Amino acid sequence: MSWDPGGLNKNTRSKFYVILRFLRIEQTFFSLPMAYLGAFVAIKGISPISTLILIFLALFFLRTAGMTNDNLADVEIDAKNPRTKNRPLVTGAIKISEAKAMITTSLILFFITSYFVNIWAFILSPIVAIIVMSYPYMKRYTAFANYHLASIQGLAVFSGAVAVLGLYYNSLVQILLKVPWFFVIGTILWAAGFDLYNHIPDAEFDKEMGLHSFAVVLGRWALTFAGLNQLFSVVLDLLGDLYYGLGPIAIFATILHGLIMAYAYYLASQKNDFGRAFYYNIYSSIVLGLGADIDVVLGIPF
Repeated sequence: MSWDPGGLNKNTRSKFYVILRFLRIEQTFFSLPMAYLGAFVAIKGISPISTLILIFLALFFLRTAGMTNDNLADVEIDAKNPRTKNRPLVTGAIKISEAKAMITTSLILFFITSYFVNIWAFILSPIVAIIVMSYPYMKRYTAFANYHLASIQGLAVFSGAVAVLGLYYNSLVQILLKVPWFFVIGTILWAAGFDLYNHIPDAEFDKEMGLHSFAVVLGRWALTFAGLNQLFSVVLDLLGDLYYGLGPIAIFATILHGLIMAYAYYLASQKNDFGRAFYYNIYSSIVLGLGADIDVVLGIPF
């Protein structure tokens, strides 16, 4: 497989473009729609624009730190993998010292942003950061690294909800009870599925390197496992639509979200096109998030 979401082509010269590829900036749209879904659904309304901006900034800074740390932790592995040998840290387009500086700066900005979101977001921010920053090391030990990555996506829904609920509730227990957990768990299952699109092409390489994933454990059944995770995610999202009192727009968006994932599964299973399958999941995320947000907004009496 030649597809690599973080690779550079030989003609790349712009440092700005190198950084964008290094961070795989387009993958922000896996998590940003989920964060806003959590924010809108948690209060069944629109939070202040300042909070929505802070949600974006916090997610951006933490994702920058996490993706940079992921690249840094895997630089020696990526150098040995033909599929990932053109990544910026491997080729030297981005230096190790630059990566370390990006991690430090981004984490500091994440904690500062969390402080301005609300006190509960700030208190919980170290836990969220530990979960994100520990991900790249998990595949050295367990196949459940796929679910570790997926849990980070689920944290986007959780964090978006905490960001707005903290404006209205002083009790952490109250906040946790109001988090839209159906969507948190649904997002985890959805993400576990698309994460395997990254791992299945590398299954043999990972096995040789002693790395763990469900692609290694399940072999030819890994793709079926990915599809089942995403099927169950759609069921949970539909239950969430009903449980949280969302309307036809959200339900339609959830169904469309599922159909896009089904097409992505078709691309992976029938066309062996894991690259397009992976990116179609970005489209499905945007559809699900926007659908829920629009449904909430239109349901608010003005």
